[in-house]
Amino acid sequence: MLRHLKQLVSSEKGQALPIVLALLILGGLTIVPSLGYITTSLKSSRMLVEGVRGVYAADAGVEDALWSLINEVPPSTQLSDNVNQMEVAIQTENKGDYTLYLGELIEPGEHVNYLDVVGEMVWDGGANAYNYTISITWQADPGEPPIKLKEVGARIPIGYSYQSGSAANFPENLSTDEPDETLDAQGAYMLNWVLSSPPPEISENITARTQTFYITGEGNQEGHYAWVVASRADIGEVGEIAGTCYQITATATRPEDGKTTAQIVADIINELGTIYILSWQISN
Repeated sequence: MLRHLKQLVSSEKGQALPIVLALLILGGLTIVPSLGYITTSLKSSRMLVEGVRGVYAADAGVEDALWSLINEVPPSTQLSDNVNQMEVAIQTENKGDYTLYLGELIEPGEHVNYLDVVGEMVWDGGANAYNYTISITWQADPGEPPIKLKEVGARIPIGYSYQSGSAANFPENLSTDEPDETLDAQGAYMLNWVLSSPPPEISENITARTQTFYITGEGNQEGHYAWVVASRADIGEVGEIAGTCYQITATATRPEDGKTTAQIVADIINELGTIYILSWQISN
């Protein structure tokens, strides 16, 4: 029995080396790809972080251009300081005057006018105030269904204010309630009436509606305008925003090699200092 045990043990001599070699080969086959995967993951993580930092840097460039347009200052072509250790170049292209109508960006006069909206300011000596009238006139083709008026409002000149309770003096108004009042970036009051439900209509049978009120103040009377928001079953909610269209391109680059890390292209309409963002495209 002892002799058989010695033979069994002696027969295992020399097998450790092949086992170790096999493990080394197996380790080499798995470690090298693993190291490559880790390296790729680290590079991807760095690129992702750099891309996010680049987006924030480019966003700062767009915001700088928007601030300049709101404050009527010529936009810069580059941020004075680096953001997230990146240089930011800015290009602001003036594309001319446009109107945003029915969700489409089109040049003024190139769409069918459903409504004509005009704001008129006239001195009323008896009231010792200016009579401001928003006139809405039907412009649609014959046979078109009625248009429901949802909101009506006006931007009055800088330095003038709404005379409290004056809308109730005109019973023919679309609304005799008090308007919502806000100040725009230039300090002009924006008056807006949200009309009650069911909303009043304008049609080829009722071709004109008005909203009249008093304002007081003094100074330059330029820069005032009126608006209306309306809806119809076949076209949904409609309205107009008219102003200068700009395309702002902000590009973030690494200073050491000039590589682009992110770029933002924004299309906006500047309506007398109020900014409407039409699109915001980000690329890395």
